[in-house]
Amino acid sequence: MNTMKNGYVQEHYAPMPTKATLFWRNFAPWQLIRFIILNLRILRIVVKGHS
Repeated sequence: MNTMKNGYVQEHYAPMPTKATLFWRNFAPWQLIRFIILNLRILRIVVKGHS
């Protein structure tokens, strides 16, 4: 027996990002910093693999 009356409730969807989250996702200087950090991490893994 199915006890659920409404299958389309908010709990079934992904949470909406806050205004602060949306700001940091779209803030170009922050994205540049994160890009550099990610590249340094990848570079470190590659260099360690070649030694």
